[in-house]
Amino acid sequence: MAVWMVRPFPEQVDRKDVFLQKNIIAVSWGIDDLTNCNDKEMISQVVEKKNLEPRDASLKVGLLDKFKNQMTAGDYVLLPYVDVFYVGVVKGDYYFNSNEPTYAHQRKVEWLFGAQPMERHMLPEAIQKSIRSKLGLADLSQHDLKFKEFVGQLVLGEEEINDSDTDIREIINDLSLISLEVIRNELESDDPNRRLQAAICIMNLKLKI
Repeated sequence: MAVWMVRPFPEQVDRKDVFLQKNIIAVSWGIDDLTNCNDKEMISQVVEKKNLEPRDASLKVGLLDKFKNQMTAGDYVLLPYVDVFYVGVVKGDYYFNSNEPTYAHQRKVEWLFGAQPMERHMLPEAIQKSIRSKLGLADLSQHDLKFKEFVGQLVLGEEEINDSDTDIREIINDLSLISLEVIRNELESDDPNRRLQAAICIMNLKLKI
């Protein structure tokens, strides 16, 4: 699963509430329907029709290819907004909504944690730095492990998980395997402090069981 940052400002208009209420993410950049564009070259042909400056056209082709062809169901979404952020999971394929021309390129998302905002300073520092980018869409997959561990901590911090929340449970299972591998590696570290921290982590987990 990849991790994506998507800003809620298509065409420079604040659509945060729309994204959360309609369970979507969206982009625009004034480009027409890309439903049949299954690779970057096909997207480039659509963008060329807008007669943009070469640099602008190249940027939009790259971003739209990420949104249309690289993003997939099951990927994580990080939605930054002022000093807070929201976390979601992509639930569907790309589609073009002609009824919303200013944010027509859309995907369905399930917002986690009740679509509640969280303070940006809670994020790992490396991710905080990455989301300072002014781009409307960015691939954060270089922070894949850090982000999954962070989401896992948020999940463990919740008091209850409803039995119907199957997607949350799938995420927990995925994160648990990753976390156990990290702890196992730390226990084998040559650094005694890292081994101690791993042992403390295991004891804390035992207390929760």
